[in-house]
Formats: sequence, C-alpha cells, structure tokens
Amino acid sequence: MIFYFAGAEIPSHRALLAAEHIPHVGMSYMGLRRRVKFSKPWTVEEHYPPEQSVFLDSGCHTLNRPGVEVTPEEVGDIADHYDQFVEANIDRVQAYTEFDALTMGRDWIEARRQHLHPEKAIVVWHEEWGIDALKQMADRYPYIAVGQGTCGDRDIIPLLRSISRTIRLHGMGFSSPPLMLSADWYSVSSTTWLSAAQHGETFIWAGTEMKRYPARYKTQARKRHRTLIAGAGFDADRIDADDATENLRLSLWSWQHQIDHISQRHGKAVTATTGTATTTNEEPGTGAVAVIPSEPGNEGATQPPAERVKKLLPGIETEQFTHRYNDPDTGERKTRTEHRINAVDPGVRVCDGCFLAQKCPEYEPGASCAYEMPVRVRTKEQYIALLDSMISMQAMRVFSMRMSEEVEGGYADPNLSSEMDRLAKYVKLKADIEEAGFTFSMKMESKGSAEVGLISRLFGAQAEGPPALSPAGTVSAENALSQMGVMDAEIVEEQTRRE
Repeated sequence: MIFYFAGAEIPSHRALLAAEHIPHVGMSYMGLRRRVKFSKPWTVEEHYPPEQSVFLDSGCHTLNRPGVEVTPEEVGDIADHYDQFVEANIDRVQAYTEFDALTMGRDWIEARRQHLHPEKAIVVWHEEWGIDALKQMADRYPYIAVGQGTCGDRDIIPLLRSISRTIRLHGMGFSSPPLMLSADWYSVSSTTWLSAAQHGETFIWAGTEMKRYPARYKTQARKRHRTLIAGAGFDADRIDADDATENLRLSLWSWQHQIDHISQRHGKAVTATTGTATTTNEEPGTGAVAVIPSEPGNEGATQPPAERVKKLLPGIETEQFTHRYNDPDTGERKTRTEHRINAVDPGVRVCDGCFLAQKCPEYEPGASCAYEMPVRVRTKEQYIALLDSMISMQAMRVFSMRMSEEVEGGYADPNLSSEMDRLAKYVKLKADIEEAGFTFSMKMESKGSAEVGLISRLFGAQAEGPPALSPAGTVSAENALSQMGVMDAEIVEEQTRRE
C-alpha cells in the first residue's frame, strides 16, 4: 500500500518531507491555488526532488462542503485551469484525482471523464450516488477513490474488499489504521500526520502499534514515552516544548512504521494491472460464450488435502494429572487421567524482529531470543511470591518516577499518581489473601411442640434423651463442633427473651 503524506503544497511541509526522505507525498491543487496566483508557470518538477512520487488531489472537497458559495462559472474556470495544470505536470505526478465538484452535477463530472489519463487518473465515488454507481464505476475505470467518511458504514467494506482484487482503490483522507486493513487499498492519502502541529496531537509508534494522544493528554503521553522518543533519535525536550518541527518529525516516523506494519499484515499480494481496452489488447466479442476444453486428468473428484501432523500452538503445553472422584451411580471412589493446559514461553521470538534489537545486550543476528521467563503459579505460596515480585517491581517504578518528578522541578506527574494507586491495589490484594479466613454461624429456633431433631439433640436443653454426640448427657457447643470437624469457630450465645 502506498501512503501519500498530503499537505506538501505548503513550502515548510514540502521541505520537511524532503529532509526526512519521505518517498510518497501528496499535494492539493485547491490548497496551492490559495497560495499561488499562477502568474507564472508552477511545475511539480521544480518544487519536488526527483526521487519523490507526487500525488495530486484536486481539492474539490473544499468546494463540496456545506455553506461554500461558488457560482457555476467560477467552478468551470477553476476546472479548466486544473486540467491545464494536470496536463503540464502529467509526466511528473504519479496519480491525480478528477475535478469532482458536486455543485455542477453528476452528469457534468462524468462527461469530463472522457479526457482523463487512462492510467494516472482517479475517479471519485460519492456516497450519495449509491452502491450501484460504485459497481458500475468498478466495471469501467481502473482506479477509484473512496473517502473515509463514506466507509463509516461497514456494509460497504465487503464490496470494497471484492473490487480491490480487480481494480486499484485509493483512500482519500484516511486516518484509521483498521480501515486501511479492511481492504487491499492500492494507495491512501492523508493529512492526519499534520495534526501533531495543527492540533497538538502526539503520534508515537510503540513497537507494535501507533499510539495517538489528543492535545489534552499530550503532557502525560510524552512523559510516559520519553525514553522511547529519545531512543528513536528525537529531542524529547523540544517535543515537550511543543516544537512544531520536532513533533512533525516524530509523527512522520510513527506513521511510517504504522504503514509498514499494515503492509506486512496485508502481505505481498500480486496487484492486477488493469487498463482501458485498446485495439491491441481488447478481446474479440463474438456474442457467444467461449467453451474452454477441460484439461486431462481434471475430471475426477477433488482430492482431499494431505493430512499433516498436528502440533500445539507455541506458548501452550499440556500436563497430565490423576483426578479422583466418586461414581455418581455406585458411590465408588475412582480415578481418571486428565490434562491441564499451561502457558509457557513460546520461544519463537527472533532477534531480527524484536523491537528491542538495537538495545538488547544479547542481540545476535538470525538467532532466537536468549531469555526465558519460567513463571509457574500453582500453589498459594507461589501466588504470594508472584505478588511479592510485582509489588517490588511496582515500588521501584514508583520511586524512580518520584525521583524524575523532583528532578523536573516537582511538577505533579499524573502518571506517578496512577502508578501509586496501582501499587496500593497490589499491597491490599496481598493483605486480603493472607488474612482470608472461614466463618461459620448457625441459628436455631424452636416453636411450640415442634419435633426435636438432630440439631436440637446437639445443642438444645429440651431434647428427649441424650445428645447425639455424647452418650452421657449434654455436651458443650465447643465439643460438639469439634466432633463435627469444625476446627475454628466463634460461639455467639443469644439470651432468651422473656415476655
């Protein structure tokens, strides 16, 4: 998937993208038009390095927004100049979108498509046209753009996933990684990376995913990831000070890693090359269905797949043990062999793919991880030992963050407060486990001439005959409970109420 970092029509953004060696950039014609009067020719060749591929967006979304008042004559003049601009730079741009001004009507937009470049032009589908229009466009054009707002309805995702197998799909204004994973997008353009400077957001690639923090959480987020930011080669102090350039550099770095991750998730699929049928490549149409002769040896039934030896997933093992139980029918004591599932170290981590490869002291190219974590928690003592370790580690984190708080001038770090709360929870959890006990209480009541039962014989003075637990008269409550197997109990005596 090609990701175009849009916003390159602005000189400062264009210079930063070139300095960071970003290979794919995007520019908006309408955005450029607001900055340049075109009194002299403006060419892509003069403003972008030759190694960068440039995506040209018409920028018609600014004309399609509600409340924008532009006369049809003005739109026509802008569209004509856009066509001239595209023609003058067609050899330098990688792709460009059509001029899809909705105020002019769908017929006007479709009529202009006959002059589009067959390979580099991208036609734009709008949600109000309906799903049928998208299917018709997929049958006629090799490159179609869909906006992120139109993909909010998940019902369209299966259709996009289907047509992406035969044509190229372009995502306009995409900022959602899950949406980028939803279909085989050929290309995507977005200005979201600029939110780091425009809206104070913070983008941080955390090793396996990109974290996006809004402006109100930026201080907390930057402190939390300060070591990661500095380790990636960025100036953490400048980022804390809201330096626009440094925050944009961090944003670019994070987004590049996010796009690489998405591309790996998609895999290396073969992209079909589609184009407009010409006299040299179009298939002859006779009106009859062509009958393809069957190949020899293929007329039999489909053979079942070859059986493979099954194995447990990495990180899982089974443990055999003997289970004793009473037969519900005979009451006989029996045993049976069962298996427990245990989580173990999977041992599949490779040094070359580890996010700590640049800092790990045991890093070795092509080798598996040298470390293991033999954690086993089965008994209460092991559970207590695990809690002790967690409490110790959490306490060290709290004290380390406390020192950092003092070094930075005593600013009350909310991250430290949350870690202190977590430490207190661990300590309370251990205390509750160690103080856990067993309480047994029993209340007896007899009305009138009720039948005397076992409980009355154990404790009651009105029992007819000797107590059940002693042949020589009434026994004490303590002795009775002892004979019942209750080792530790508190006897609560209730005085008889007299009317």
